[in-house]
Parts: sequence; structure tokens; C-alpha cells
Amino acid sequence: MGPPRGYQPLPTTHARRAPALARGVLRCYDKPMTIKAVFFDFGGVLLQHMDGIDHPALEAKLGLPERTVFDCLYRESRYRDFQVGACTNEEWVDSIRTAAAKRMSAGMVETFMQAWQDAERPLNPDMMALVDRLRGGGYLTGIISNTIPGMEQRLQAELPNFIELFDIRIGSGDLGIAKPDPGIFLHALDQAGVDAEASVFTDDVNSYAQAARDVGMHGFHFTGYEQFASDLRSIGVNH
Repeated sequence: MGPPRGYQPLPTTHARRAPALARGVLRCYDKPMTIKAVFFDFGGVLLQHMDGIDHPALEAKLGLPERTVFDCLYRESRYRDFQVGACTNEEWVDSIRTAAAKRMSAGMVETFMQAWQDAERPLNPDMMALVDRLRGGGYLTGIISNTIPGMEQRLQAELPNFIELFDIRIGSGDLGIAKPDPGIFLHALDQAGVDAEASVFTDDVNSYAQAARDVGMHGFHFTGYEQFASDLRSIGVNH
């Protein structure tokens, strides 16, 4: 599932300026700011799997070699174009079908395409409970996701109760820039109306967490609920 239309990139001169911080550590003469907003990646953090789909389980079900799903959907398709709105959904899907055709019979290609589209995409229940507690504690919550265009509409249609839990929802496909570009983080901060050092971001891709730190946010590599809960407590976010 991909996650919003309606977000326009801000000109660089109007982006919320982050303080000069290195790796999320405040300079010795700066006073720590109270955390006001917590941002999450979508796939692999709020969803149990990277894109919501259990790739190994799907490959086992179809008798496909390891990494076939990832390679067809992302590595050998036009996904990188699509996640910044540089091609259409139809062009992306066609490129997946072309990649699959290089690996399997024509009949299996259609079976694969249907299985991919029908696959369950379960949410991470521990993380969703955490989001709910953070909101109850007065924190702003948001999503910053590298995803295909139309995130807002898909979430509204497929997860209407989920979408209400997030004040800010930023999808790369609608914004036109993707992580680790600093612009996507600055846009999220501007939408939330908070300073970088008063915000948190977590992502299962470590380089994206680092990119958040580079603009002054508290960036944490997501390896699981328990670790992230501990990370939050380490900077005074009670939940």
C-alpha cells in the first residue's frame, strides 16, 4: 500500500530553517527544547513489513526465489521515478510486469501480479498503540514516507481510522522529493509548525534517520518497538 496529494514543495527560501546541529546533538550552549512532534516512516515502522507485504511468505506461496518480490517491485521497476511522481501508476505497474516476465512464465506473471495486489498489509499493533498514547499526551504526530502518488486518498479509502491519528501526512510521490532529501523533512516541519530540534523521526532505513538528524531533528533508526520506545524516553518523551 502506498501512502498524499495536496502537499506542494516549499521554495527553499521559505523552508523552516533548522539550527546547525550535528547528528541530533545540541551544541553545548543550546538548551534542549521540549519535544512537540513525532514523525514516523510508514512501511517497516507503522506497517509490520517494509511495504506492508511479507515478501518471504509471498515468495514461498508462489514458489519464487528469495528477493523476487523486492526486485520486481522496486529494484527493476520504475519505482524510483514513481515515488517522486515522475511516472504514472500504469507505467510503474507495467514496469513491474516487465521485470517479472524476465523471471517467470507468462502465466506465473499474472499470478504474481494478482497475489501482490491482494496481499495483506498488516499494521504494527505496538506502534499504533504508541501513536495513540503520544496523541493523548499532547504530541503532534506525522508520517514522512517515500511512497507512490496518492497516499492521502489511499489511506482515506483503506484505513480511515488510521489516518485520523496523524496530524501531518507527507508522501514523496505527491511532494516530488523523497528521503533522504532534506526538503521532505523541512516541509514536514513547516506543516507542523515546529522547530527541528523539537521533533523526532524514526525510519527502518538508517540513512534516512541520519538525514533527519542532518537537518536537526532527533532521528532514530527503527529496529523494533521496544528500542524506539526506549529512544523516546531517552529524550524525555514520556508515553
